Amino acid sequence: MSQAEICEIYVCNNIDCKNRGADRVIEALRDEFHSSESPAIRIHTYMCFSACNSGPNVVIPNRRCWLTAVSPEDVSVVRDVVSGANPPQHLQQKNDPQLEALIFGIMDAGLLCPSEDA
Repeated sequence: MSQAEICEIYVCNNIDCKNRGADRVIEALRDEFHSSESPAIRIHTYMCFSACNSGPNVVIPNRRCWLTAVSPEDVSVVRDVVSGANPPQHLQQKNDPQLEALIFGIMDAGLLCPSEDA
């Protein structure tokens, strides 16, 4: 990722993802990226990606990446994906192909707006 490129990370914060630990994921991401020299990383909450049974859900539009069942322990994996690594299968095995196409369609249309900065 170039210095000028801003990488945005969206974490679902609807009730199902929250019940599965989304707040802890957000906190771990914030700690990881805000304590490092990563000024080009922005972490946002998002109302819902409609994959409630697969959460917590994390979407990284710059990498066209949707990760499911993310835990605070996966923060290093998210960092690797942001840096250009391929996402691991275990964080994408719950992805529904039709929903993934819809999420990327929303991204491509420019309709992915954060609920708030995390």
